[in-house]
Amino acid sequence: MGTSEGTSELLQPKIISMEVDDEDSYESEYRLQIGTQVKYLVINPGTYDRDTLSFPLTDLPPLQYDGNWTVAHISRSSSGTLRTSFSTRKLASIKDLWHPTTIDYFDLVKTEQLTAAAYEAVPSPAQAPTLGTFPIIAKIARFEWEIPRLEQETRIYRLLSSSGLTPRFLAHIREGDRVIGFVLEKLAGRAAGVGDLGACREVLGRLHGMGVVHGDVNRFNFLVAERGGVKIIDFERAEEGAGEERKRGEMEGLGGELGDGEGRGGGFMFCGDDV
Repeated sequence: MGTSEGTSELLQPKIISMEVDDEDSYESEYRLQIGTQVKYLVINPGTYDRDTLSFPLTDLPPLQYDGNWTVAHISRSSSGTLRTSFSTRKLASIKDLWHPTTIDYFDLVKTEQLTAAAYEAVPSPAQAPTLGTFPIIAKIARFEWEIPRLEQETRIYRLLSSSGLTPRFLAHIREGDRVIGFVLEKLAGRAAGVGDLGACREVLGRLHGMGVVHGDVNRFNFLVAERGGVKIIDFERAEEGAGEERKRGEMEGLGGELGDGEGRGGGFMFCGDDV
C-alpha cells in the first residue's frame, strides 16, 4: 500500500456516537473518529431523509477531515444546495479534575455498550501498569450538552471517594485536550430488588448523611455486590445540600422503586466477572 493510500484510509471517518432526531425536527449530531482524533458533525433538520440520517457518511459533502476544525455543520438551502460550515472553537470540558490519573479515550477498548453514555472496556496495553488488564466501566459525555451532567457526577464521586458507597473512581477520560468522562472499577453483582430494601436504605441513609440526594433511586442504581454490600452508581441527577424533606421523600419512595420490575435507567450495571 502506498503512503497516500494509507493516509487516506486513516482519514476515513467512523461514527462512534450519534443522536438522531426521529422526527427530523431538531439537529442530528454525530461524533466521528478520524484516525486518533475526534470531530463533531451537526446536520440541520430537512437536510437528509430519515434513513440517510442513520447512515450519513456516504452522502456527506467533502469535509476536509485533516483540517483543524472541531465541528462541521451541514444544512440545505431553499434551493436544495448542501451548505457546509466549519468551527474551530474549543469544546466544553469537565473541569473538576480531582483524580491524579487521566487517560486518553483511545486507550480504552470497548467490549460492551451498557447505555448511551456508559460502556464496558478493557485498558490498552499502554495503560495496563495504571489500570490493570481487567474490564472496567467507562462513562463519557458524547456531546457538549452532556458535559454538565458528567461534571456533576464527577464532583459527586470526588465527594464520596473515601465513603465506600460507590465503585472506585479510577481515572478521568481525555479526548484530545479536554476531559469528557471517567472510569470506574467493574464489580460483579446484580441490580437490587425488594429483598435488598434494608441494605439499600442503609447506604441511601449514609448518602443523605453526607448531604447528597441521589435523584434517581431506581433499582438499577443500587449494585448488590457478590462479595457483599451495596454500592450506589449514576449521580447525574444528584443534588448537594438538599433539605430534609427531599431526603425523606427519596427514602420513602425507595421501596416502590426496588419493586419495579421494569425499572428506570436499566443498563448501567456491573454484572460479570469480578475484578
